[in-house]
Amino acid sequence: MSIDRTGKTWFERHPKKIIFFLVFLVVCGLALVTEKLLALKADGLRHPQGVKRYIKLREFEPGYADILLPPKEALTVSDTLVRREYIIRADENGFIMPSKVHEHPELTLVFLGGSTTECIYDDENNRFPYLAGHLLEEKTGLKVNSYNAAKSGNNSLHSINVLLNKVVDLKPDIVVMMHNINDLSILLYEKTYWNKHPTRSPLEVKKPDWKTVGKNLEETFRLARDLVIPNLYAVIHRLIHVESKFKADEFRKVRGRKIEVHPDQLVPEFTLNLQTFINICRARGITPVLMTMSSRLKDDPDPLIARLMKGLEVQQGITYWKFKGAFDRFNQTIREVGARNQLLVVDLAREIPQEKEYMSDVAHYTPAGSRLVAQRIAAGLRPVVSSLNKRPSANN
Repeated sequence: MSIDRTGKTWFERHPKKIIFFLVFLVVCGLALVTEKLLALKADGLRHPQGVKRYIKLREFEPGYADILLPPKEALTVSDTLVRREYIIRADENGFIMPSKVHEHPELTLVFLGGSTTECIYDDENNRFPYLAGHLLEEKTGLKVNSYNAAKSGNNSLHSINVLLNKVVDLKPDIVVMMHNINDLSILLYEKTYWNKHPTRSPLEVKKPDWKTVGKNLEETFRLARDLVIPNLYAVIHRLIHVESKFKADEFRKVRGRKIEVHPDQLVPEFTLNLQTFINICRARGITPVLMTMSSRLKDDPDPLIARLMKGLEVQQGITYWKFKGAFDRFNQTIREVGARNQLLVVDLAREIPQEKEYMSDVAHYTPAGSRLVAQRIAAGLRPVVSSLNKRPSANN
């Protein structure tokens, strides 16, 4: 305890502060005791703040921009991924750029999907959603805007939300959707699209607890940081975190749990989502297009794929052949739904060679793969584009 030259202690020199602090403690204590008594008397009175829920619009944050360096761990699950810097940008509506190339387009395309459509580890102008639009523009002479609305982890329900809540407003001519493996995974692990998975659930739930308070404080700090020093922070972040952490395992809580694969139980749910996508598009005057998903799930898998899928068997009891069978069944479902609805299905599963030159792992495209996919999409869409009513040019 410090004593000054007059012989007084700190407490004696600051009596007002001590009194204020003691009064504050007494008031807080009384408030807490009163709250407990009222809670008992109220017999389960609902918290005044309540639980808040929001539909997740899984997208890139509007205006997002970053330089991504694949972590070294990512190279262990790939045999052709090049470890270098990749630019990823999103426009004011959260579409991956390049997006709005023309102010007055004559044809507008939108692509929906997960990470295989997102194509983050590729150059901006080589990602197949943009490149397919560019090729169509060259072949047709039309001014084409091609929007990439994909996000890693998205399944068909997420894409339906994106379609309704931001894509329809663009008034696109054609919307192309590709889903398979993310739908298969969520249905295998959670049995339903409407689940409580922390990252894949269609709902964001905020409960009135201290954990929520902590998250809100963290978000407030990040907002303040990005408003004041966004560029300085980006430089510091890259200097400190040269080796970025590998993406956390989103399904770690179910690892080790044996899972039975019953495609007959999974396919009906997937089918309903495909049909919902088609119905929404047609109700809004949009031409829907489906795509199957290509993969390296061959009858005689490459060593990398065999090793990756062996891990799934050890952890979950899902053999290579069971997973491949379910994946192929989902692709066949896409073909059947497309045929029933008389719409174009770009059958990438049959048109893209199942080799590492075109896919760097089970399903993600290499730059060469993305170019080939863009060519197949552009070729498939040309007859559809020819059948559409052309929009008048702004110069007419």
